[in-house]
Amino acid sequence: MFEKKLRLVDLYDFYGKMLTDKQNEILNLYCNMDLSLGEISENLSISRQAVHDTIKRTDKALEKIEKQLGLYERFMSRQNDFNEIIELIEAYKSEHNEVYLDQILQIATRQVE
Repeated sequence: MFEKKLRLVDLYDFYGKMLTDKQNEILNLYCNMDLSLGEISENLSISRQAVHDTIKRTDKALEKIEKQLGLYERFMSRQNDFNEIIELIEAYKSEHNEVYLDQILQIATRQVE
């Protein structure tokens, strides 16, 4: 459940501008302000069920956008490569092993392709 919400937050960060005003308002309160469904329903004077349904529909819409564009997946791939490069640089600094430099070069070349 927690991982699902984190993914929703990330997708909202990437694609939130593509949502309707109402979807954007509800997801902002849910993702960024970390309000519960009940708190959102009180703030917006709508039913808790309406909030729940909007979040579910919006989650599906964001997943569809990600499936089509893949920007989040590419970002995460690059982020993982960047972290791996940092670890390899630290290993090289402590061991002065040239193998780490070759690995860094392989990762950097993979990003250029």
